[in-house]
Amino acid sequence: MVRLRVFAFVVSLLVWHVEFVSSLYANQAGVIDWHHQYIGTPKTSFFHKFVSRGAYVLVASDRNVLASINVRSGNLDWRQVFDENENILAFKGYENVAISVSKRDHDYIVRSWESHSGFMLWENRIKDVGVMNSNPSIGDDDAPGVEVVFAADNLGVLALLEGTTVINLNFTDGNQIWRSDITDSSTVLYKLVEFEQKVYSVGLKKSIRSYTIEVNTYNISNGILKTQSLSSKIDHIKDMIVLGGTTQNGFIIWKEENNMRVNRLDTTVIEQAPLEALYGTVIPSFANANGKLELHDLNLGSRTEFLVQVPTNEGNTAAVFKVDPVSGRLLVLYDFEEKPENSVYSATFDKSERLIISRSRITAEDVAKVDIIAPGPRLVLGSYEMNYSLNSYGDLKKSVLDVDSKATGYRMLVISADGSMHFWKDHEVVWKSEESLAHTIEAEFLDLPERKLWTQEVDELAEQPEEAETISPLARYIRRVRTHIEQLKDLPAYLIAYAQRFITGDYEVEPIQLARKSKISLHRDTFGFRKLLIFVTRTKLIALDTNNKGQIVWSRYFGNDIFEFNKIFVVRSSTVKYPPLVFLKQERIVTRLFRLNALTGENFIPTENKEHFPSELSIPIIIKRILKLPIEEPDERTHIIALIDEELKARSLKGYHVENNVQPFDVTEVWSFGFPEGESIAAIGHRPQHEKVASLGRVLGDRSVLYKYLNPHLIAVATLSTSTNPTSLNVYLIDTFKGSILHHAIHENVGSSQPVRIAQIENLVVYHFWSENFNEKGYVVVVYELYESETPDQRFESPVFTSFAHERPYVSAQAYMFPYGVNAIGITTTKHGIATREFLFALDTNQVFGISKRILDPRRPQRALTSEDKEEMLIPYDPAIPDNKKWVLSYHLSIAGIKNIITSPALLESTSLVLVYGLDLWFTREAPSKTFDVLSEDFSKGTLLITIFGLILGILITKPMVRKKKVNSRWY
Repeated sequence: MVRLRVFAFVVSLLVWHVEFVSSLYANQAGVIDWHHQYIGTPKTSFFHKFVSRGAYVLVASDRNVLASINVRSGNLDWRQVFDENENILAFKGYENVAISVSKRDHDYIVRSWESHSGFMLWENRIKDVGVMNSNPSIGDDDAPGVEVVFAADNLGVLALLEGTTVINLNFTDGNQIWRSDITDSSTVLYKLVEFEQKVYSVGLKKSIRSYTIEVNTYNISNGILKTQSLSSKIDHIKDMIVLGGTTQNGFIIWKEENNMRVNRLDTTVIEQAPLEALYGTVIPSFANANGKLELHDLNLGSRTEFLVQVPTNEGNTAAVFKVDPVSGRLLVLYDFEEKPENSVYSATFDKSERLIISRSRITAEDVAKVDIIAPGPRLVLGSYEMNYSLNSYGDLKKSVLDVDSKATGYRMLVISADGSMHFWKDHEVVWKSEESLAHTIEAEFLDLPERKLWTQEVDELAEQPEEAETISPLARYIRRVRTHIEQLKDLPAYLIAYAQRFITGDYEVEPIQLARKSKISLHRDTFGFRKLLIFVTRTKLIALDTNNKGQIVWSRYFGNDIFEFNKIFVVRSSTVKYPPLVFLKQERIVTRLFRLNALTGENFIPTENKEHFPSELSIPIIIKRILKLPIEEPDERTHIIALIDEELKARSLKGYHVENNVQPFDVTEVWSFGFPEGESIAAIGHRPQHEKVASLGRVLGDRSVLYKYLNPHLIAVATLSTSTNPTSLNVYLIDTFKGSILHHAIHENVGSSQPVRIAQIENLVVYHFWSENFNEKGYVVVVYELYESETPDQRFESPVFTSFAHERPYVSAQAYMFPYGVNAIGITTTKHGIATREFLFALDTNQVFGISKRILDPRRPQRALTSEDKEEMLIPYDPAIPDNKKWVLSYHLSIAGIKNIITSPALLESTSLVLVYGLDLWFTREAPSKTFDVLSEDFSKGTLLITIFGLILGILITKPMVRKKKVNSRWY
């Protein structure tokens, strides 16, 4: 008996440790997974040259990321990701240092970075900015208000914060030298200029009907202030720019009524140029101007050149001006020709201080043209045509020009309307970065069809009845023979690939794909590892191939700023016909649905049943979320959808019924569920699309069964109640068919500043939150398991599940302390649901943590294990989930800004495909129960072949001997 107990204890101990050994082999890192790093759309970008390392592009993005990009390869040399609630407002480089200014809560943070390594040199948190000025709100939201200037002679960093505060920091250690705050609430500062031991801050002061320019002058040593107002009247901050400084005087240029005016800082002298004299006389291309002049700073440091752009009758044009440093008058350097296309401009200067200007525009659907101009004797230095897809990236929005180190060519960083970056050098596209993926809103897996379904052998399946009647059996037979003859050209490649596949054991790609002339590439592989990943960004759709390190298959830019995409659904799986997708797009008062061909990104227009769902459709209600129902329309095999509200802290859920499937699209409200006063939705879980149930019950140690509660309409909703103090978390399990509550749990004293995450699959619900209770303060994860009854072998009376039944599920629950904060929760899915489930947690440390269902099991006993518990392979309850590094699926990778985790089954039952997306993308394969259906890598196929051939050889040798012996035995 003692031996039996020892044996049972050892077995249970081994079962416990089996779950801990789920790490990745070192030789599999980067082989079965891939990681794409992004930074977001650049807000500030500039070329920065290092003495010994060449040129890099330093970028501050709208995803609050600082980065250094290698201009040769486009790879990130370094990256610093800020918190989501810390916005980067300014970024500027000087020699081997870069200064950033960001705002978090009410504090401004100034940091100094080593440009070539991204190492932080110092940090200074500036508090109480804008406290003495209660209304700094002049101008638009995009008005500067924050700026950095380097005082090279004094080794100082001058910063303008929130348009109210000017601060001087030590360049070496960041310590504050002096600070000046304006107290006039009618004045907002926009620009800083440093020249000859003085600092000038230029801003606007509110008058009765317009704004007046105000200049504050500071002594760079002690910050003593002197204020000067200029005689001016400005309607908008964009009508004014400030140039110069550092090595020469600064100038203010502004447009006032029908004049352009110039003031040299620290003087009251104002030069004036009437606009009428410029139109058609000095600048011929301005003769057809029909709009307002726009002043653009070319960001040339201390230089005084700037650009004036104006719309015309035929399109737009621009001219380059310069303020003469001596006289202060405006000089026209170059007049661009009038062009019908929208143009973007950028400028730089070469080693000889010659001004270089670029003009970039889209001249055709797949062509962008770049003109490089140097005002002077040689006007046009180059004109290049670049490959550029307007359908994929939209129009050009911004460019940054630079002369390469050898002064033999020109290079340019271009930002497109979708947020992507393009690096051009002369006439060549060096690299592109699909930064729109940093703004992914939703993503879905798309199963690819089998290759055999895409040959001429099944063409007749897509034939119309009228066409099938006209084809004779002989013609159909000839077509089939011709198909097989055409396939013979792939036979050599197939045999070679088959041998390679057998030797290496790599079954990810079909052998036929190695044929160079194979026309068909988008089909699934042997084990189903190859799928398409469809991403929805704000205004764009992108498809990536999982097998080719996330290579882009197609992309489509919709180019409309009025509405944004919200959701994507695969409404028809792979068949002989292309599978379309439904995308949700929100407009002001309606919701728009698009149905696309998922393999090309084009609108899907069916050849038959044209009266059904069109490729574009409008619904006269605003919807934030769509749920796909398991109901298929018989003719087109498309799924029906349900609508639900989640965002904007909604306080109610509604269910709708679709009345018609043709335009106009009518919906009827079926039920509405309102939450109590003070409760707002914090998170909603829903079932994965690929959920499969392998077993209807859970077998206990005594061979009895707890039958699972499998309600396809179940949805888990978490709400936060702020009406109570402290905040409480409410978790509802709701039947969405009729809107009834199946279970309600309350957690008191919950931290409302931390997010709540929830996920569900099969009969499991798991959620994560922050608890403020004194005895369990920290992160908590709770897991539910729903059964039809608490009593084993007892089921509902109805043989068929129905939401109209009155029975409620039995909920088995267990809570555990969790070591980390969580940004998202995912659950592995496999083909038949046989493999053990694994919960995937996106940690706030930018890693992915995988925990087996056996660890997060609500049935883990809080007592000594019985023989039945051991038979059921249960593990004793431990209130804390261990911080085991072997459970980190992402090994050493840092996956920034994780927003969601989605999974999809492969054809192998053991394997689940996992996609993690947010700022970065990470794709991997996970086998929670190990790869039990695939031979291991150390299995010796060579030994097996030698054994088989040896047996065959032995049979061939011994067979004649045995036959001879049998014959001889009959004679003797």
